[in-house]
Amino acid sequence: MTGAGRLLDWYHAALEAVHGRKAVRLALADEAPPVRPLHLLALGKAAEAMLRGAAAAWGAVITRALVVAPKGSEGRVGRLPFPVRRLSGNHPVPGAESLAAGAAVAEFLQGVPPDDALLVLLSGGASSLAEWPQPGVNLAELRKLNEHLLAAGLDIRVMNALRGRFSRLKAGGAAGLCRSADVRILFISDVPGDSPASVGSGPFWSPESTAVAMTGPEIGWPELETLLRRLPPPPAAGHRPIHRLVAGNGDARAVVRRTARAEGLDAWDHGLFPEALGLPVARQLVRFLRHAPAGVHVWGGEAPVPLPARSGRGGRAQHLAALLLLLWLSRRSPRPIAVLSAATDGVDGNSGAAGAWFRDGRPEGDAGTRTLLRQALRGADTAAFWEGLGQVVSGRETGTNVMDLLIVQLGPVAAATGRKPADAAGQAVSSVAGAGTPGDPLARQPRRSVDAATKPSAGVSSLRRQPGVQAMALRALQVRDPARKCACVERLLEAWHTNGLSIVPDDPPPTRIEIPGRPERPQLVRPQELPRRGLHTLRGRQALLHAVAHIEFNAINLALDAVYRFRDLPAEYVSDWLQVAAEEARHFQLLAQRLKQIGIAYGDFPAHNGLWEMAVKTDVDPMERMALVPRVLEARGLDVTPGMIQRLQAAGDADSVAVLEVIQREEVSHVAIGSHWFRHLAVQRGLDPEQTFLDLLARHMPGRVRPPFALDARLAAGFSLREMQALEDQAGPG
Repeated sequence: MTGAGRLLDWYHAALEAVHGRKAVRLALADEAPPVRPLHLLALGKAAEAMLRGAAAAWGAVITRALVVAPKGSEGRVGRLPFPVRRLSGNHPVPGAESLAAGAAVAEFLQGVPPDDALLVLLSGGASSLAEWPQPGVNLAELRKLNEHLLAAGLDIRVMNALRGRFSRLKAGGAAGLCRSADVRILFISDVPGDSPASVGSGPFWSPESTAVAMTGPEIGWPELETLLRRLPPPPAAGHRPIHRLVAGNGDARAVVRRTARAEGLDAWDHGLFPEALGLPVARQLVRFLRHAPAGVHVWGGEAPVPLPARSGRGGRAQHLAALLLLLWLSRRSPRPIAVLSAATDGVDGNSGAAGAWFRDGRPEGDAGTRTLLRQALRGADTAAFWEGLGQVVSGRETGTNVMDLLIVQLGPVAAATGRKPADAAGQAVSSVAGAGTPGDPLARQPRRSVDAATKPSAGVSSLRRQPGVQAMALRALQVRDPARKCACVERLLEAWHTNGLSIVPDDPPPTRIEIPGRPERPQLVRPQELPRRGLHTLRGRQALLHAVAHIEFNAINLALDAVYRFRDLPAEYVSDWLQVAAEEARHFQLLAQRLKQIGIAYGDFPAHNGLWEMAVKTDVDPMERMALVPRVLEARGLDVTPGMIQRLQAAGDADSVAVLEVIQREEVSHVAIGSHWFRHLAVQRGLDPEQTFLDLLARHMPGRVRPPFALDARLAAGFSLREMQALEDQAGPG
């Protein structure tokens, strides 16, 4: 195999699966079209492809359509059975054409009669392509805002909150222009968490909180605060039409993993990149890849790149590929590797390409290559580097936009590393060479069987059987000291990732654990015995953060117990819950450090034991555990943490706010993991997941799950709209 080879095949298979035409056609195929006239609005990079999918499914009832898409995207669109008006906007920074398109969108929406239906097809890029600014905001100010936001590498939620202040279409503004009572939105997500509030800056999704939009982050534009003060405040949350996700980055990653496995390769989907800039993300990836299992590894997302004052040609995907190559060469290419980093919309910044690829030996890791890489990275000018090597992923119209993909194919761990993986207790464990041909990154390297790897054979009677991952999870679960427990969890995850631990069928069977490993303090009391204090006092803030720290400590034990207790599940289940345990440990450490800064330690306040009590009640059935612990008790944190953050902001406690914001972002993925495995188990048993969840809730916690609910976060964490409506119905008044 030469060049990018199979990596490109997997990338193209992923693009096909999330193509706008296919995604919309499949989404509408099972729905009855409305009996009333249907108006269609398509916005974004995938607008033309999504339009073709809607025409294939519901063409007979569509009355008219307005499409706002990038220039040139309509080239292969055939004749449709309804009139279509097409407009092109500017991207990535709005221009005069964007303003014309935005005014046309507003006119189109206001022209839909109240008794007619509206179908909106939304994809990434819509934020720039169509813009209708607030009165008094001119195009130069809009351009400056977007240029500074793109250069600052901010979180997409912060960017969209600010964009919404400047616009009459964003942050739910478009929904306010509609008179129709039947509005449906299908969207392709290009944002982490797949939140409807962020795709295209949420034109039909008003934010729950306006706090972020009221302040201006530091983006190198001094006039921002003055502009924000003169603009009208964000409107309160209004009606939100039903939004339905039809394709996202997770779908593309799943296809890569599934396709590679069908070809006989081990493959892992690692989710989205960590929330960090490009260099920290690349460092974390390289640390992992040096000792990760051989096979195919896939990530998704966007690693922001802060741009210098004068930047060259390139994009996020090519920049990340260059960082990975430089770090890999700096470590003397420790093992065979092939890497492809590419944008799914076929446009990587201003590079003219979709991304870049490399594999061991291409290019050679000499000093000259590393010098060129550093120069390209310093100037954000990576396109010329990859073009010089002939290792670009060709740019083309893809009909989709679901963030970037990183596909990595690894060969055997290099013997020269001399590194022994460690188990959860810090003891070195033996590693076994893979069965593939040395130097061949295509060789299949399955997760080793500890039985086979350690079973004595003729002349090797001295080998001892190593405990499996479940036995080691129990050891970590039993550790009482919080600092030692966190360290054990980190070593346990590392040992699992490096193939130092595996699932061992004859590990001792699980037993009930009434009391997990925990320190003597805090004293455990009933929830109603806990004192309530206002956050305007230091004592009140101490009590609040202590309560959150106790929840995070319990969450470490819950994740470890999920690994230890429930057997006969895929290896990915173990990977997921070990990762959750490690992140919960990091959350606890952040909180413990913050507690120390404000004058107390974990254990100084009493706490309750509700989380672990539910763990004991659900220790027989993994489906019930996934339903009632991650999706009920831990999901409650998604609902209440935003309120805590607002109260701490009002108290001026910015350091505590920063800690809780990290936890809130990552807890969404923890609840999503619970949602995934709950659905996996329900489907495996032939049950309807939504109805089963509601039945379990009614049986075990009738009326105890109360509003308010953080709808955006819960949808991102795997709850369906039907489940959310049922939660509202069963809760009664808040």
